[in-house]
Amino acid sequence: MPDIPVWNKCDNKCLMCANTAGFSANTSRDYSLARQAARLELHLRGRAAYRKNARVPGAWNLTGGEPTLNPDFLKAVAYFRRRLPGETLTLLSNGRRFADPAFAAAFSAAARPPFRLAVSLHGHTAALHDKVTGVKGSFAQTLAGLRNIMAAGSPELELRVILHRLNYRSLGRILSLVKRTCPGRRVVVMHYEHEGRGARNAALLDVSLAATAAAVNACARSLKGFGEAALYHFPLCLLAPGLRPLAAVSLPPEDRVYPAACSACRSRQSCPGLMRQYARLHGRSGVKPI
Repeated sequence: MPDIPVWNKCDNKCLMCANTAGFSANTSRDYSLARQAARLELHLRGRAAYRKNARVPGAWNLTGGEPTLNPDFLKAVAYFRRRLPGETLTLLSNGRRFADPAFAAAFSAAARPPFRLAVSLHGHTAALHDKVTGVKGSFAQTLAGLRNIMAAGSPELELRVILHRLNYRSLGRILSLVKRTCPGRRVVVMHYEHEGRGARNAALLDVSLAATAAAVNACARSLKGFGEAALYHFPLCLLAPGLRPLAAVSLPPEDRVYPAACSACRSRQSCPGLMRQYARLHGRSGVKPI
């Protein structure tokens, strides 16, 4: 799923952000609509060559920083929707700008299907969420943004929960908040990535996959209660059997590793394996053939 960087700054300072710590200060790259269009055309030409002109539906991530801060954001959404008809677009956002009802309505009008808005919730309380984002008041703004998007009626909404040491024990309460606030929406739970700020803050955030997977397994009934749910970055052997169908391979091959023990596993081909950076920090033990 190719990424289209829409903006290079963010109004959150998330402790586990996978972007580099200096990303928000980088203003050297041009993020005007014209430059974004040019970058998209390069992606499309490369894809056409790879697919040998086959008409295969695609999927794209609109990323940042926080994309909604780009002054051309609404124009960019409308452009990408026209240029990529029938292809799924997913906007990765902290959701705060949608606290403005007019902005949320304008975005909803431009984000015609198939379009998904993916917003992260880092805690079930303002104290926890705002501690992770580093911005007081971000929890209230994110919840207000979610309410406005749901009132607007589109696009499809996805809630993401990124687990690390500060919040993995609160997973059940976060999922309960999601169900109350955004009933019927898709939820994604993932282990945090050891990159960017996430790597720099490892002393504060680091927790084993075994621990976060145990938290996920304890919430099996809750996860099955969502209309749609997915799990990212969890090896299948760490998940309860009933949750394994929810596990998705979300990283490219170069970012995944499979310990020697995995060679005997009958589920090897469909398993996310270990994140390469995680394996460098924790080693490759802890997995076993299914």
